Amino acid sequence: MAGAVTSGHPSHLVSYHEAMQYPTTNPWHIRGMKFTAGVNDCWRDGRTFYYIDNGYLGNGQAKTYFRIIKNHVHDIRAIIERPRDRLSRCSIRLKPKSSGSKILIAPPSQKSLSLWGMDPEVWVAETVAHLRQHTDRPIEIRLKRPRAERLAENTMEEALSDDVYCLVTYNSVSAVEAVMLGKPAITLGPNAAAVVSNTQISDVEKLSFPDDDLREAWLRHLSYSQFTFTEMSDGTAWRILNS
Repeated sequence: MAGAVTSGHPSHLVSYHEAMQYPTTNPWHIRGMKFTAGVNDCWRDGRTFYYIDNGYLGNGQAKTYFRIIKNHVHDIRAIIERPRDRLSRCSIRLKPKSSGSKILIAPPSQKSLSLWGMDPEVWVAETVAHLRQHTDRPIEIRLKRPRAERLAENTMEEALSDDVYCLVTYNSVSAVEAVMLGKPAITLGPNAAAVVSNTQISDVEKLSFPDDDLREAWLRHLSYSQFTFTEMSDGTAWRILNS
């Protein structure tokens, strides 16, 4: 990853301590949620940064795509109209909206929530309590498991097809999967699916769901936020990100 980034975008690899010695006019590349302190430092200091993590679309057992987000950890921008070329490579199939009875809560990892100073257990308890003020539907908690495990058995697609009415999360990519697979989502934090989701628990019994044209436009938009190693190395990623 480091080699792909540095060859496609003039930069060099340094430690966190060394990076702090550079002026705030020097942008950072930050790889993964284990460096949440670096993200908060950039926000605090007004430093430009590029956050790199798993892509939103098109990844199977092997990771082909990695999202690169400028000045945030998720693409939370309004939908930008994009061509379909990049989305077509991901072999995405939208499922029609389907109904169910239970609410699936997908809490993010501790590393992810720590960026906002939150604890997953507390977040789950508060979310359940808030839901209970507005609905009596059964609630199921799906804790995040290692990637290889969750791709091999009881996948998100399988979980959502098991009588699920909607998915509730904070900033998890599971909301992207849910909307693609025909389930309404409630996103309670900065989330790449927020533009096609509901954002208030109080709306749980009157959820909206995007039509296929909107979902298609949204996925085309997200496909322009993720890149292969080759696209990082040859400069494609940086040209798109800064165009």
